[in-house]
Amino acid sequence: MIRIAITEAAFEAIAQTLPLGSVGYENEASERGERLIWLEPTVVNRLRAMRGHGESYSDVILRLIETSQRICTGPQLSAASCKITSL
Repeated sequence: MIRIAITEAAFEAIAQTLPLGSVGYENEASERGERLIWLEPTVVNRLRAMRGHGESYSDVILRLIETSQRICTGPQLSAASCKITSL
């Protein structure tokens, strides 16, 4: 597992879409206001590959969530029921 720091906004966004217990994380935000999470190396590698110039892991996560929400729009679908399949 690899530990990365993400913004509170990115943490809240993924917390709503991932199954309970699928990601390890610190209960409290750091002194910089970031959340520390643990991900599988393959997931971190994919996030790294998706980063644009000057983007953080948080930027990538928020972009993926936004894209997922645009795709998952239908009467029976909600953002929480859609999974980020690109990771």
